[in-house]
Amino acid sequence: MKSPRGIILLLCLISAVILFGYPLLVDLSRPCDAVASEFGAVAVTAGIPGGSVIQITAPCPDGGVLCNARIYLVDPDGMYHVVGKGVFGSSESVVWYIFHYQRPEAGAPEYWITDDTEMVFTRTYIESVEPFEPRGIWMIEIVPLRDDAVASELSVAL
Repeated sequence: MKSPRGIILLLCLISAVILFGYPLLVDLSRPCDAVASEFGAVAVTAGIPGGSVIQITAPCPDGGVLCNARIYLVDPDGMYHVVGKGVFGSSESVVWYIFHYQRPEAGAPEYWITDDTEMVFTRTYIESVEPFEPRGIWMIEIVPLRDDAVASELSVAL
């Protein structure tokens, strides 16, 4: 049997190859995946008629991740909510808003995402947004439609 020192050195060599070789094998040219760690979420209440909204900063060209993703909210009680797509103003937006608004149609989402500020800051589209209930920490899960893309998770206190 080989010496324990030789086995340890072999394991160190294998680990080094994996740690230093992996970045060479991964395609880092996809800008949306590369900036996923730069996502941010904050609660915005000023200037919002009726309630608050979640503002997401997603520095991804062409709106890639948020336009082409499934988005879920997880409320403080652990309930999942599908986020519907509201009015989209620009394919180059980096600031997005998730808001609560119940539509009367059966099966319509209660939560929506938009990059159009008029949808949440004015009464152009809806009378007013509704408050997020229950109060507490809400999680935002962004699941890209591409199988090889990185999912993101954010949290915000509302």
